[in-house]
Amino acid sequence: MISSRRRGKGKCDSASCTRVAMAVLVAANLLLCFIFGFFHLQHVEAAQAIDFGELDFSKLYDPPPGMSTPELPNLARDAQSQMEAVQPTTRIWSLTNLRKEPEAVVSPSPPMALALRLASCPVCGNQILGQLPTPLKKRAISCEWKEVPNTFLSDLVGVVAPDRLSAAKDICTEFGSACGGVTCSRSQGSDAFGCTARASAEPRASPAREVSYIKDCKFLEADCDEEAVKTAASNPFAKDMRGTAIVILAHNREADLRNCLESLLSIPEAALFTLHVSLDDPVAFATMGATIQRVASAHAVHIHVWKIYEQKPGDDYNSEMQKWTKMNTGKIAHHYWQVFERAFMEEHFEQVIFAEEDLLFSPDFLALFRSTAGLLDQDPSLWCVSAWNDFGFKGTATDHCRLQRTSYFPGLGFLLPRSAWLKIREEWPAAPTMGWDYWMRVAFRTFGKECIVPEVSRSHHAAAKGSSVSTAKQLRLFDAMAFADIPSTCVATDSCNHFGNISYLMEQEYESWMRKVIEDAPRLKPSELRLQNGKPLLKKLPNIVHVVPFQREEYAGMAEGAGLLPRNTKGSIPQDLRSEHYGVIVGRMVSQHVPLLLVDRRSPRGYLQEDEQLRLESDFEVIAGGQGQSCEDVCKQRRSSCDKNQLYFLNDCNLLRKHFACEAGCAHQVGKELPVYVPDSFQPTHRQCLLTFISPMTCEAKHPSTARLCACRVIAPAPTSQRI
Repeated sequence: MISSRRRGKGKCDSASCTRVAMAVLVAANLLLCFIFGFFHLQHVEAAQAIDFGELDFSKLYDPPPGMSTPELPNLARDAQSQMEAVQPTTRIWSLTNLRKEPEAVVSPSPPMALALRLASCPVCGNQILGQLPTPLKKRAISCEWKEVPNTFLSDLVGVVAPDRLSAAKDICTEFGSACGGVTCSRSQGSDAFGCTARASAEPRASPAREVSYIKDCKFLEADCDEEAVKTAASNPFAKDMRGTAIVILAHNREADLRNCLESLLSIPEAALFTLHVSLDDPVAFATMGATIQRVASAHAVHIHVWKIYEQKPGDDYNSEMQKWTKMNTGKIAHHYWQVFERAFMEEHFEQVIFAEEDLLFSPDFLALFRSTAGLLDQDPSLWCVSAWNDFGFKGTATDHCRLQRTSYFPGLGFLLPRSAWLKIREEWPAAPTMGWDYWMRVAFRTFGKECIVPEVSRSHHAAAKGSSVSTAKQLRLFDAMAFADIPSTCVATDSCNHFGNISYLMEQEYESWMRKVIEDAPRLKPSELRLQNGKPLLKKLPNIVHVVPFQREEYAGMAEGAGLLPRNTKGSIPQDLRSEHYGVIVGRMVSQHVPLLLVDRRSPRGYLQEDEQLRLESDFEVIAGGQGQSCEDVCKQRRSSCDKNQLYFLNDCNLLRKHFACEAGCAHQVGKELPVYVPDSFQPTHRQCLLTFISPMTCEAKHPSTARLCACRVIAPAPTSQRI
């Protein structure tokens, strides 16, 4: 018999050969799977494989990988040299890895190519253009496109459908430095198709034999000097802000505060302002104070430090109100109240810029306030200017010059005048249980006031943790926000006109153009907008403003398709109508890059045509219910019926005050029984009238502590009824 050992050196038996062959086959399959998987991951964005329903635009504005200053075109390097000569301390902050290494001192990154180019010539002019008004100048631009066969570029820009090469090039040019080139699935010279704009400018090998076109654009600036003179003309809305206070509210996050202060002090115009930091955690007073001192010493500036101590509830606070003061929302509300009171009532500042420790600022953050502060003096319908746009997402917010009006208070870096606080403080409730910012939104609506906000935000929420940031979805949402990278064109010695002609923001003019655009624009149904999101396109739309009449209940289903909610962030924040102007929201159809105006059919301004507009029906009357009653109960007592669709028109503080005492003012809340009055002395909202920015309306809901405001159909005349 031949031993197995000897047999292994020679010919194998059939069983052994089979096992060996199977092992080799498995190994080969694994190797092929690895190779295929590798190329699939490298090539996941090939045009023919794109599923537009699964795309997000979380990195559309990120710089192309590997870009560095020496790689920029000569014009950009020249602009950088000129800018450094004039503003040697200007730095543009990088958001990369800020959350990964919170304890590291943030280092400034090189400015992006577009930012450097624009630094040599004003971006915003004196001429107002477009259906959605903007002073963004149509500057002459010359682009060259380098064809690179058998390659693709990573990271989609704009998340638009594949198109002809010429259309994709136009989109890429519009996105400026956010777009590095175009990739096409097939190429036949100028007739290439299946083309999409991409963020990267570094081609990678394409197994599908795609073709890429690398963009190299230069602005033609022969008339730059003349244009600069025109743009620098006197701005009637600019304001001398020398000595104006900037107050940063901080708790105990040293790294965040250090980054915030460094970001602010990197702006040369910061020298015009007085800096204050308000601290509200006694345990961290020493460490936070040391951080402030180190930053102040490094920049040779003085930073005032305010200290806020724990709230001591008054004798009129019930047990639930006392509990609320110990919660995060109660502590933050107390901090803001104390800071507002200190700034306006003790220091008697006429205007103040408020920010929080977890914010970073764009290079033209202060230029925003210097250019617009005068609007608050000349237009009594305005109460603030904010650097933050709640709907300023990458891929939809692209115009660095356009400013908007909003009736939804935004916060996150805002200018507030003393005249506004003198009115607000009289309404501030003892317990704004849903947060100070939501209460401010109620106050702004109650008084009929608005804020100015930029389309592209000038502040950025950078912290990985905080009272309102605790989930991965919330981090993705903030990462998806566009952040301006344009250097300020203003100097400390002259009037600031960074945003060009902003006269269109005056109430009468703004209202006039909005009504005109809404009247003339073609319509889209909310259902059509939803179909554009992640499904084959039904039709190609012209690139003009389209109006989408909608009802509040339909908003959640179309927010993503309108560019108002990044992919995979649903549920990260409440879906209230943010950045709205009395029910009008500026969006952009994600699938086609078409500008949109979403118009609430219940808007109190009545923007839509008569057959589109919804109003409280004439055969309904407004009735105040008793404590613990549903609207169904209230209407039945009157031999009448309730209609939930009519309840939305009652969601208003001024109307609630016509029917209830509302001794503790009005505030925001959630619940299906809203709007209500709270007579229950046990509740933290005792004697408040509550409305909602979020919750749906129902006739059946009720709460034992509240009295509802109801809309009942008129069946028989009732002498005690009241109408709006």
